Amino acid sequence: MVQETTSVLQFSFFILFALLGTVVSIRLRQPYVVGLLIFGMLAGPHVLSLVSDTGLILTFSELGAILLLFAVGIEFSIVRILKSSFWAVFVTAFKMSVLFIIGYEAALYFGLDLTSALFVGAMLSITSTAILFKIVAQKGMQKNKIMPLLFSMLIVEDIAAVAALTFFSNLGGDLSTATYEDKVYSVLISLGFLGAFYLLIRKPAANAIVRLTSTFSEEVMIFVSFSLCLVLSMAAAYFGLSPAIGAFLAGSIVSSLPNSRRIEREIKPLLLMFASLFFLSLGMQIDPLVILANLPFALALTGLFVLVCFLSVYSLLYITGAGSHNALFGASAMVVMGEFSLLIASLAKDEHGPLLIAAGSFGVIATAIISSFLLDRQQKLMEIGHKQMPGALRQGARSLSLYFKGLIRDFSPSGSFWRISNTCWGCMRAKLGRLALIGILMVLARLAIGLMDFTGQLQAELRAAVLIVGAFPIAYFLFGLLKDARPVLDLLSRTIARHRRGAKDESIILRDLAIALGLIFASIVLPEIESVLQLPGIFSFADELLFLFALIFLWDVYRHSRKLGMKKGGNS
Repeated sequence: MVQETTSVLQFSFFILFALLGTVVSIRLRQPYVVGLLIFGMLAGPHVLSLVSDTGLILTFSELGAILLLFAVGIEFSIVRILKSSFWAVFVTAFKMSVLFIIGYEAALYFGLDLTSALFVGAMLSITSTAILFKIVAQKGMQKNKIMPLLFSMLIVEDIAAVAALTFFSNLGGDLSTATYEDKVYSVLISLGFLGAFYLLIRKPAANAIVRLTSTFSEEVMIFVSFSLCLVLSMAAAYFGLSPAIGAFLAGSIVSSLPNSRRIEREIKPLLLMFASLFFLSLGMQIDPLVILANLPFALALTGLFVLVCFLSVYSLLYITGAGSHNALFGASAMVVMGEFSLLIASLAKDEHGPLLIAAGSFGVIATAIISSFLLDRQQKLMEIGHKQMPGALRQGARSLSLYFKGLIRDFSPSGSFWRISNTCWGCMRAKLGRLALIGILMVLARLAIGLMDFTGQLQAELRAAVLIVGAFPIAYFLFGLLKDARPVLDLLSRTIARHRRGAKDESIILRDLAIALGLIFASIVLPEIESVLQLPGIFSFADELLFLFALIFLWDVYRHSRKLGMKKGGNS
């Protein structure tokens, strides 16, 4: 009886401090997450110890994480990402990569192991969707022109965060004993589970739910939605994934229902309540002594996140055509760590787990206040920027902006690159089919030769003959493919290797050669840099990417050399 009374009392403190944290945050015009983390820390076992039941804290933490991801899934939309196109994906990928590297290297500098460095890099690479929209809404800035792009960027980040959660949870939060194969297997599970869901399950499951509940009331639909969340959470746990991943997928099914917005309105208060309990429970896991003992680490992470995130987002938005005012607004709004950072930190089960939660929570509180401060001083920041930025740097930024505007326009779904690619694909499809058929016939012929009772020398000669005979049609069709792909390659080189109007072919060739040689040199040196920085294998593709761009510039050299030769031939 005493134990039951104690549990009820601690649960009452849970609700009371959640209310206090929310009310105080609203009165101070701060995101409610800030108040919940602070009041959770005060009520938790490390300060006042009003809530000391670790089992209760962990239960609310896991349940809140599940329902938080369920809410994110309801907001999730592939269509919005497709509409945002190349712009949002490019800016988000670059921003997340830079922040991941900075966080990863900072963790190594402070003496953390490679495992913890991966967690820190992932924590710093993600901006909070919930806190950003809360701050912007509180200040009445949600109608800013750049908000649709920011929302698209946040959707891309949420997808990456879900993949990161799957990655870390599938390895049990401990990568120190995991082999490279384990990591690859984890990523394949993440991609396979999400990919199979969207390709095979999402729409059929949604249609089945609509048919089953067509005659039921809205309340029953809400019950079905939560039941679906529970079932898929259990399924995800069965497959060794985080239950929160299953909740995310359940939310995506609900988002595809015809009356999803009505369901969302009905269940949103309940979801917000459990999200509040999640942040409160995370606050209860914060040990202020751990923060004080590692204050330089927490300050460094927060400072690096704010500085790098602000500069990278501002630069990327500006050079992709957002304009200085919109770029400043976007950069100020995006410097917020949040729920996914804390979710990732909570998966760290080694001795650094409490440190990551403490540093992450400190970062969430500090960055929310900093973002609010920056948004209130947009005009003053603009004046400082115009005074301090050198003219040469401003002119270079404008040139980059013009370059990326053209790049985005050509690579958009309605741009010239995709139009010409679709036309060329129709010509190339038949040749690719014939190449595949020739390859299959060659493999079958070599297998048949291996099954026959020939001598070793005769068998080798026959296999060589198959290769020689097959090489001629393969070369013929490859030449045809190259000829068909030539308009695409020409347009690709013209799009990426842009040059001034009226520039001479000789100067274009020299410029492209210099850029190509620089890219080739960078692709050779980059693996050594990655080795020195101890970057994870996910960045190993960067040197191949640089080499690919070098080939594009070399193709532009070939294109202009051909053009120059034709001019000289005509003049002679």
